[in-house]
Amino acid sequence: MRTFKYLTLLILGSLIFGSAGYFGYILFIKPNSAERREKAAAAAAPAPTATPDPAIPEFERLRKLQASGNTPSVRDGWNDWIAANPKSPLLAEGRRMLGAANMALFFNPDENQSLISYTVVKGDSLAKIATKHHSNAELIQKANQLPGINLQIGQQLVIPELKLTLELDRAAKSLTLLNNGTYLKEYLLLSAPPAPATPANITTKVLDKSAMAGTKRVAFGDKAYASSEKIILIAQAPSIIAAPELPATPAVPAEAAPQPATSPTEQGGTNAATATVATPAPTAPPMPPPMPSGYVLSGPDLQEIFALVSRSMPVIIH
Repeated sequence: MRTFKYLTLLILGSLIFGSAGYFGYILFIKPNSAERREKAAAAAAPAPTATPDPAIPEFERLRKLQASGNTPSVRDGWNDWIAANPKSPLLAEGRRMLGAANMALFFNPDENQSLISYTVVKGDSLAKIATKHHSNAELIQKANQLPGINLQIGQQLVIPELKLTLELDRAAKSLTLLNNGTYLKEYLLLSAPPAPATPANITTKVLDKSAMAGTKRVAFGDKAYASSEKIILIAQAPSIIAAPELPATPAVPAEAAPQPATSPTEQGGTNAATATVATPAPTAPPMPPPMPSGYVLSGPDLQEIFALVSRSMPVIIH
């Protein structure tokens, strides 16, 4: 009888613990084993080949074509490429190439169709001509590649017809010029005021632009104009200015070769002991000046934009 009880308990224990072990295997061990097999299979599988950007061949063709000269066909090609490839990783570079082509064509009298001809008459000056055509003197000088501001009676000039809008994007840190609503060129802002928490577009205008040499305003044509500090004043908004120039790095003298130092006894031919001249410690590069407040461009970019900007030009701030 006692043997029968033990046998019954053994059978019941086997059933209980066996069932628990089976269900534990089904619930925990088997899924983990399958997961490990799947991971091992995935690791052993070859990495998928990245699909090449289909926009690259045409991008390279246009880039090589532009290197040989900026023509209307190059500009039109970039416009078509950008419209067809809005998600390409090369989009920013394509827009940069289009901007360079636009500016090159803009100042090319043989290619720019939005130029009017003008014949200089007695009493004319660049300022008078600019006022007459709602332009600015610096733009006319640049468009005609004049070495100075002096004109001759009968001289033929071309005057660009512009309808520019300036767009500032605080979040993207970009400045974009539009001509008649069409993209002309985009510039990188080195610094910009922070965008507001609640996005809102601001429509304003260029209040004035000035060239300053210290505290003195410099007129176009003055000898100091080229090296003056350019500022574009915007109504009810911070100004557009150039980044400060980096301080000049002091020249580091070439390291002197070790020179023997002789004593009076050594000059007489006795035992010589040499000493070397100490090499000066390298000078640390100067710290860059702090970035000023406002919309900050590089110096060359501001110089280029300055010739295009005029008073009352519309400005949109995003």
